[in-house]
Amino acid sequence: MKNVFVSCGEVSGDIYAGDFVRELLRIDGNIHVWGMLGPNGENAGGSAKWSYEQLKLMGIVEVIPALPRIFRLKDEITRELMRVNPDAAVLIDSPDFHLVLARSLRKAGYTGKIISLIPPTVWAWRAGRVKNLKRDYDLCLPLFSFEHKFLIEHGVNSFWKAHPLVHELSGVKVPETFRERFGQDKVIALMPGSRRYDINYHLDILLGTAGMLRRKGYRPVFSSAPGLSAELAEILRERVISSGFDLWEGEGRELMLGSRAVAGVSGTVAVEAMLLGRYMVVIYNMKRLTYAILKRLVHVKHISIPNMLTGKQVYPELLCDAANPERIVSELERYLADETRRNEIDSSLHEARSSMGQEHAAKFWAECVMTAITEQQA
Repeated sequence: MKNVFVSCGEVSGDIYAGDFVRELLRIDGNIHVWGMLGPNGENAGGSAKWSYEQLKLMGIVEVIPALPRIFRLKDEITRELMRVNPDAAVLIDSPDFHLVLARSLRKAGYTGKIISLIPPTVWAWRAGRVKNLKRDYDLCLPLFSFEHKFLIEHGVNSFWKAHPLVHELSGVKVPETFRERFGQDKVIALMPGSRRYDINYHLDILLGTAGMLRRKGYRPVFSSAPGLSAELAEILRERVISSGFDLWEGEGRELMLGSRAVAGVSGTVAVEAMLLGRYMVVIYNMKRLTYAILKRLVHVKHISIPNMLTGKQVYPELLCDAANPERIVSELERYLADETRRNEIDSSLHEARSSMGQEHAAKFWAECVMTAITEQQA
Protein backbone atom coordinates (compact mmCIF):
# COMPACT_ATOMS: atom_id res chain seq x y z
CA MET A 1 0.00 0.00 0.00
CA LYS A 2 1.28 3.45 -0.92
CA ASN A 3 1.75 5.89 1.95
CA VAL A 4 1.51 9.68 1.55
CA PHE A 5 2.08 12.26 4.27
CA VAL A 6 0.21 15.55 3.78
CA SER A 7 0.75 18.69 5.87
CA CYS A 8 -1.23 21.92 5.77
CA GLY A 9 -1.85 24.95 7.95
CA GLU A 10 -4.74 27.41 8.08
CA VAL A 11 -8.13 27.28 6.36
CA SER A 12 -6.97 27.87 2.78
CA GLY A 13 -4.32 25.16 3.06
CA ASP A 14 -6.93 22.73 4.38
CA ILE A 15 -9.20 23.48 1.43
CA TYR A 16 -6.41 22.63 -1.00
CA ALA A 17 -5.53 19.54 1.06
CA GLY A 18 -9.11 18.31 0.86
CA ASP A 19 -9.26 18.70 -2.91
CA PHE A 20 -5.87 17.04 -3.37
CA VAL A 21 -6.55 14.10 -1.04
CA ARG A 22 -9.92 13.44 -2.67
CA GLU A 23 -8.37 13.27 -6.13
CA LEU A 24 -5.43 11.19 -4.93
CA LEU A 25 -7.78 8.58 -3.44
CA ARG A 26 -9.87 8.66 -6.59
CA ILE A 27 -6.81 7.50 -8.52
CA ASP A 28 -5.92 4.82 -5.96
CA GLY A 29 -8.29 4.15 -3.08
CA ASN A 30 -5.73 2.02 -1.26
CA ILE A 31 -3.32 4.88 -0.52
CA HIS A 32 -2.90 5.65 3.18
CA VAL A 33 -3.04 9.47 3.49
CA TRP A 34 -2.19 10.97 6.86
CA GLY A 35 -0.49 13.97 8.43
CA MET A 36 -1.32 17.45 9.71
CA LEU A 37 -4.80 18.15 8.39
CA GLY A 38 -7.97 20.13 8.96
CA PRO A 39 -11.61 19.09 8.52
CA ASN A 40 -11.51 19.22 4.70
CA GLY A 41 -8.48 16.96 4.53
CA GLU A 42 -10.09 14.52 6.97
CA ASN A 43 -13.48 14.54 5.23
CA ALA A 44 -11.71 13.76 1.95
CA GLY A 45 -10.24 10.59 3.45
CA GLY A 46 -7.06 11.68 5.20
CA SER A 47 -6.13 10.74 8.76
CA ALA A 48 -5.09 13.69 10.97
CA LYS A 49 -2.30 12.85 13.41
CA TRP A 50 -1.87 16.59 14.04
CA SER A 51 -4.39 19.42 13.64
CA TYR A 52 -3.79 22.21 11.15
CA GLU A 53 -4.83 24.60 13.95
CA GLN A 54 -1.22 24.41 15.18
CA LEU A 55 -0.04 26.51 12.22
CA LYS A 56 -2.68 29.25 12.27
CA LEU A 57 -0.12 32.00 12.75
CA MET A 58 0.28 35.38 11.04
CA GLY A 59 2.69 38.28 11.03
CA ILE A 60 6.36 38.55 11.93
CA VAL A 61 6.36 40.06 15.40
CA GLU A 62 3.25 38.07 16.35
CA VAL A 63 4.75 34.65 15.57
CA ILE A 64 7.86 34.99 17.75
CA PRO A 65 6.31 33.72 21.04
CA ALA A 66 5.16 30.53 19.26
CA LEU A 67 8.59 29.59 17.87
CA PRO A 68 9.61 27.08 20.59
CA ARG A 69 6.34 25.19 20.15
CA ILE A 70 6.69 25.26 16.36
CA PHE A 71 10.22 23.83 16.48
CA ARG A 72 9.07 21.06 18.82
CA LEU A 73 6.30 20.26 16.33
CA LYS A 74 8.82 20.14 13.48
CA ASP A 75 11.01 17.71 15.40
CA GLU A 76 8.05 15.52 16.33
CA ILE A 77 6.85 15.30 12.71
CA THR A 78 10.36 14.57 11.46
CA ARG A 79 10.76 11.67 13.88
CA GLU A 80 7.40 10.22 12.87
CA LEU A 81 8.13 10.46 9.14
CA MET A 82 11.49 8.77 9.61
CA ARG A 83 9.71 5.96 11.50
CA VAL A 84 6.90 5.51 8.95
CA ASN A 85 8.98 6.37 5.83
CA PRO A 86 6.09 7.39 3.53
CA ASP A 87 6.51 7.30 -0.26
CA ALA A 88 5.97 11.06 -0.46
CA ALA A 89 5.58 14.10 1.78
CA VAL A 90 3.27 16.74 0.31
CA LEU A 91 3.73 20.06 2.12
CA ILE A 92 0.97 22.58 1.43
CA ASP A 93 1.59 26.34 1.75
CA SER A 94 2.75 27.61 5.23
CA PRO A 95 6.28 28.05 3.85
CA ASP A 96 7.99 29.29 7.01
CA PHE A 97 7.19 25.97 8.65
CA HIS A 98 7.38 23.64 5.67
CA LEU A 99 10.73 24.85 4.34
CA VAL A 100 12.23 24.11 7.75
CA LEU A 101 10.45 20.75 7.90
CA ALA A 102 11.74 19.77 4.44
CA ARG A 103 15.32 20.64 5.46
CA SER A 104 14.89 18.67 8.68
CA LEU A 105 13.67 15.62 6.75
CA ARG A 106 16.57 15.71 4.32
CA LYS A 107 19.10 16.10 7.13
CA ALA A 108 17.52 13.15 8.92
CA GLY A 109 18.02 11.02 5.80
CA TYR A 110 14.49 10.91 4.35
CA THR A 111 14.76 9.72 0.73
CA GLY A 112 11.11 9.83 -0.32
CA LYS A 113 9.68 12.48 -2.61
CA ILE A 114 9.11 15.89 -1.03
CA ILE A 115 6.59 17.98 -2.94
CA SER A 116 5.67 21.61 -2.35
CA LEU A 117 2.02 22.18 -3.14
CA ILE A 118 1.67 25.98 -3.23
CA PRO A 119 5.37 26.84 -2.80
CA PRO A 120 6.57 30.04 -1.08
CA THR A 121 6.21 33.34 -2.92
CA VAL A 122 9.90 33.61 -3.80
CA TRP A 123 8.92 35.85 -6.72
CA ALA A 124 7.71 38.49 -4.24
CA TRP A 125 10.15 38.37 -1.37
CA ARG A 126 12.95 36.30 0.17
CA ALA A 127 14.02 35.08 -3.25
CA GLY A 128 16.96 33.29 -1.58
CA ARG A 129 14.52 30.54 -0.59
CA VAL A 130 14.73 29.31 -4.20
CA LYS A 131 17.85 27.42 -3.19
CA ASN A 132 15.84 25.60 -0.51
CA LEU A 133 13.28 24.55 -3.12
CA LYS A 134 16.02 23.28 -5.47
CA ARG A 135 17.88 21.46 -2.69
CA ASP A 136 15.12 19.87 -0.62
CA TYR A 137 12.10 19.46 -2.90
CA ASP A 138 11.62 17.09 -5.82
CA LEU A 139 8.68 19.02 -7.27
CA CYS A 140 6.76 22.29 -6.87
CA LEU A 141 3.12 22.73 -7.84
CA PRO A 142 2.35 26.50 -7.77
CA LEU A 143 -1.02 28.21 -8.07
CA PHE A 144 -0.29 30.73 -10.81
CA SER A 145 1.35 30.67 -14.22
CA PHE A 146 3.67 33.57 -13.38
CA GLU A 147 4.92 31.64 -10.32
CA HIS A 148 5.59 28.57 -12.46
CA LYS A 149 7.53 30.66 -14.96
CA PHE A 150 9.66 32.21 -12.19
CA LEU A 151 10.45 28.82 -10.65
CA ILE A 152 11.43 27.24 -13.97
CA GLU A 153 13.67 30.21 -14.78
CA HIS A 154 15.45 29.66 -11.45
CA GLY A 155 16.04 25.95 -11.95
CA VAL A 156 13.23 24.56 -9.80
CA ASN A 157 11.27 21.52 -11.00
CA SER A 158 7.76 22.96 -11.40
CA PHE A 159 4.50 22.03 -13.10
CA TRP A 160 1.33 24.10 -13.57
CA LYS A 161 -1.95 23.87 -15.46
CA ALA A 162 -4.56 25.90 -13.58
CA HIS A 163 -5.61 27.43 -10.30
CA PRO A 164 -7.88 25.06 -8.31
CA LEU A 165 -10.50 27.72 -7.72
CA VAL A 166 -11.31 27.87 -11.44
CA HIS A 167 -12.84 24.40 -11.26
CA GLU A 168 -14.11 24.77 -7.72
CA LEU A 169 -16.07 27.99 -8.29
CA SER A 170 -17.53 27.03 -11.66
CA GLY A 171 -20.66 25.61 -10.06
CA VAL A 172 -21.27 28.21 -7.33
CA LYS A 173 -24.82 29.53 -7.14
CA VAL A 174 -26.63 31.91 -4.82
CA PRO A 175 -28.87 29.80 -2.55
CA GLU A 176 -32.56 30.59 -2.65
CA THR A 177 -32.47 31.00 1.13
CA PHE A 178 -29.94 33.81 0.66
CA ARG A 179 -32.17 35.67 -1.80
CA GLU A 180 -35.18 35.26 0.44
CA ARG A 181 -33.31 36.59 3.45
CA PHE A 182 -31.24 39.42 1.99
CA GLY A 183 -32.36 40.14 -1.57
CA GLN A 184 -29.36 41.02 -3.75
CA ASP A 185 -29.46 44.58 -5.10
CA LYS A 186 -28.07 46.30 -1.99
CA VAL A 187 -25.95 43.57 -0.39
CA ILE A 188 -22.28 44.33 0.34
CA ALA A 189 -20.24 41.32 1.45
CA LEU A 190 -17.88 41.90 4.38
CA MET A 191 -15.15 39.26 4.75
CA PRO A 192 -13.30 39.46 8.11
CA GLY A 193 -11.03 36.48 7.39
CA SER A 194 -10.51 33.04 8.85
CA ARG A 195 -7.61 33.44 11.30
CA ARG A 196 -7.61 34.79 14.84
CA TYR A 197 -5.21 37.50 13.64
CA ASP A 198 -7.67 38.54 10.92
CA ILE A 199 -10.60 38.80 13.32
CA ASN A 200 -8.59 40.66 15.98
CA TYR A 201 -7.17 43.25 13.60
CA HIS A 202 -10.04 43.79 11.15
CA LEU A 203 -13.44 43.12 12.71
CA ASP A 204 -13.79 46.53 14.35
CA ILE A 205 -12.88 48.21 11.05
CA LEU A 206 -15.51 46.22 9.17
CA LEU A 207 -18.14 46.83 11.85
CA GLY A 208 -17.56 50.55 11.38
CA THR A 209 -17.78 50.06 7.63
CA ALA A 210 -21.07 48.20 8.03
CA GLY A 211 -22.55 51.07 10.02
CA MET A 212 -21.65 53.60 7.32
CA LEU A 213 -22.97 51.34 4.55
CA ARG A 214 -26.28 50.84 6.31
CA ARG A 215 -26.72 54.58 6.76
CA LYS A 216 -26.21 54.97 3.01
CA GLY A 217 -28.93 52.45 2.20
CA TYR A 218 -26.84 49.33 1.59
CA ARG A 219 -27.24 45.98 3.34
CA PRO A 220 -23.91 44.85 4.80
CA VAL A 221 -23.67 41.11 5.43
CA PHE A 222 -20.73 39.54 7.27
CA SER A 223 -19.27 36.17 6.33
CA SER A 224 -18.49 33.56 8.97
CA ALA A 225 -16.00 31.29 7.23
CA PRO A 226 -16.95 27.59 7.59
CA GLY A 227 -13.34 26.82 8.49
CA LEU A 228 -13.35 29.05 11.56
CA SER A 229 -12.72 27.34 14.87
CA ALA A 230 -15.82 27.04 17.08
CA GLU A 231 -14.37 29.65 19.44
CA LEU A 232 -13.67 32.21 16.73
CA ALA A 233 -17.01 31.57 15.02
CA GLU A 234 -18.80 32.29 18.30
CA ILE A 235 -16.80 35.48 18.90
CA LEU A 236 -17.62 36.68 15.38
CA ARG A 237 -21.29 35.75 15.70
CA GLU A 238 -21.68 37.53 19.04
CA ARG A 239 -19.95 40.71 17.85
CA VAL A 240 -21.83 40.94 14.56
CA ILE A 241 -25.29 40.04 15.86
CA SER A 242 -24.99 42.23 18.97
CA SER A 243 -24.05 45.14 16.70
CA GLY A 244 -27.29 44.62 14.76
CA PHE A 245 -25.82 43.32 11.49
CA ASP A 246 -26.51 40.25 9.38
CA LEU A 247 -24.26 37.18 9.38
CA TRP A 248 -24.05 34.58 6.61
CA GLU A 249 -22.79 31.26 7.92
CA GLY A 250 -22.85 29.45 4.60
CA GLU A 251 -20.00 29.55 2.07
CA GLY A 252 -18.36 32.96 1.72
CA ARG A 253 -18.33 32.55 -2.05
CA GLU A 254 -22.13 32.30 -2.03
CA LEU A 255 -22.29 35.57 -0.14
CA MET A 256 -19.90 37.28 -2.56
CA LEU A 257 -21.80 36.05 -5.62
CA GLY A 258 -25.03 37.33 -4.05
CA SER A 259 -23.57 40.79 -3.40
CA ARG A 260 -22.96 43.96 -5.38
CA ALA A 261 -19.37 44.30 -4.12
CA VAL A 262 -17.01 43.03 -1.43
CA ALA A 263 -14.74 44.46 1.25
CA GLY A 264 -12.45 42.25 3.26
CA VAL A 265 -9.08 41.01 4.43
CA SER A 266 -6.42 40.35 1.80
CA GLY A 267 -5.93 36.70 0.91
CA THR A 268 -7.46 33.91 -1.16
CA VAL A 269 -10.83 35.63 -0.88
CA ALA A 270 -9.62 38.27 -3.37
CA VAL A 271 -8.96 35.56 -5.96
CA GLU A 272 -12.41 34.10 -5.28
CA ALA A 273 -14.02 37.52 -5.71
CA MET A 274 -12.19 37.99 -9.02
CA LEU A 275 -13.29 34.58 -10.34
CA LEU A 276 -16.87 35.37 -9.30
CA GLY A 277 -16.71 38.72 -11.09
CA ARG A 278 -17.08 40.83 -7.96
CA TYR A 279 -15.26 44.06 -7.15
CA MET A 280 -13.42 44.05 -3.83
CA VAL A 281 -11.81 46.60 -1.56
CA VAL A 282 -8.82 44.78 -0.06
CA ILE A 283 -7.75 45.72 3.46
CA TYR A 284 -4.91 44.61 5.69
CA ASN A 285 -4.12 45.94 9.13
CA MET A 286 -1.03 44.95 11.11
CA LYS A 287 1.34 46.10 13.81
CA ARG A 288 3.51 49.02 12.72
CA LEU A 289 6.73 47.10 13.28
CA THR A 290 5.48 44.22 11.10
CA TYR A 291 4.52 46.71 8.38
CA ALA A 292 7.90 48.44 8.53
CA ILE A 293 9.72 45.12 8.19
CA LEU A 294 7.54 43.97 5.29
CA LYS A 295 8.02 47.23 3.39
CA ARG A 296 11.75 46.53 3.33
CA LEU A 297 11.41 42.87 2.40
CA VAL A 298 8.59 42.69 -0.15
CA HIS A 299 9.44 43.59 -3.73
CA VAL A 300 6.05 43.73 -5.43
CA LYS A 301 3.81 46.69 -6.21
CA HIS A 302 0.61 44.97 -5.09
CA ILE A 303 -0.42 42.62 -2.29
CA SER A 304 -3.54 41.33 -4.04
CA ILE A 305 -3.24 38.62 -6.71
CA PRO A 306 -5.88 40.16 -9.05
CA ASN A 307 -3.79 43.35 -9.11
CA MET A 308 -0.63 41.33 -9.80
CA LEU A 309 -2.33 39.55 -12.69
CA THR A 310 -3.47 42.81 -14.30
CA GLY A 311 -0.39 44.86 -13.37
CA LYS A 312 -2.54 47.65 -11.96
CA GLN A 313 -4.64 48.39 -8.90
CA VAL A 314 -8.00 47.05 -10.00
CA TYR A 315 -8.83 46.30 -6.37
CA PRO A 316 -7.99 49.17 -3.98
CA GLU A 317 -5.46 48.07 -1.38
CA LEU A 318 -5.92 49.85 1.94
CA LEU A 319 -3.16 49.04 4.42
CA CYS A 320 -2.79 49.91 8.11
CA ASP A 321 -4.17 53.41 8.79
CA ALA A 322 -5.68 53.58 5.29
CA ALA A 323 -7.84 50.56 6.20
CA ASN A 324 -10.58 52.63 7.81
CA PRO A 325 -14.36 52.68 7.28
CA GLU A 326 -14.40 56.05 5.49
CA ARG A 327 -11.87 54.95 2.84
CA ILE A 328 -13.49 51.55 2.38
CA VAL A 329 -16.96 53.00 1.83
CA SER A 330 -15.55 55.71 -0.45
CA GLU A 331 -13.87 53.11 -2.70
CA LEU A 332 -17.01 50.98 -2.81
CA GLU A 333 -19.13 53.95 -3.83
CA ARG A 334 -16.64 55.05 -6.51
CA TYR A 335 -17.16 51.67 -8.18
CA LEU A 336 -20.91 51.38 -7.67
CA ALA A 337 -21.77 54.94 -8.70
CA ASP A 338 -19.56 55.34 -11.79
CA GLU A 339 -20.68 53.14 -14.69
CA THR A 340 -17.66 53.96 -16.87
CA ARG A 341 -15.24 53.09 -14.08
CA ARG A 342 -17.24 49.98 -13.27
CA ASN A 343 -17.07 48.73 -16.88
CA GLU A 344 -13.32 49.32 -17.03
CA ILE A 345 -12.72 47.40 -13.80
CA ASP A 346 -15.02 44.55 -14.83
CA SER A 347 -13.13 44.25 -18.12
CA SER A 348 -9.81 44.03 -16.25
CA LEU A 349 -11.19 41.35 -13.94
CA HIS A 350 -12.28 39.32 -16.97
CA GLU A 351 -8.75 39.61 -18.38
CA ALA A 352 -7.26 38.40 -15.10
CA ARG A 353 -9.65 35.45 -14.93
CA SER A 354 -8.57 34.28 -18.37
CA SER A 355 -4.99 33.82 -17.13
CA MET A 356 -6.00 31.31 -14.43
CA GLY A 357 -6.17 28.21 -16.67
CA GLN A 358 -9.08 25.87 -17.36
CA GLU A 359 -7.97 22.46 -16.06
CA HIS A 360 -9.02 20.64 -12.89
CA ALA A 361 -5.97 21.59 -10.79
CA ALA A 362 -6.44 19.13 -7.91
CA LYS A 363 -6.68 16.22 -10.35
CA PHE A 364 -3.49 17.45 -12.02
CA TRP A 365 -1.72 17.69 -8.64
CA ALA A 366 -2.72 14.14 -7.72
CA GLU A 367 -1.48 12.82 -11.06
CA CYS A 368 1.85 14.60 -10.60
CA VAL A 369 2.30 13.14 -7.12
CA MET A 370 1.41 9.63 -8.31
CA THR A 371 3.96 9.96 -11.12
CA ALA A 372 6.60 11.08 -8.61
CA ILE A 373 5.85 8.08 -6.37
CA THR A 374 6.05 5.71 -9.32
CA GLU A 375 9.42 7.17 -10.26
CA GLN A 376 10.59 6.77 -6.65
CA GLN A 377 9.57 3.13 -6.51
CA ALA A 378 11.19 2.42 -9.88
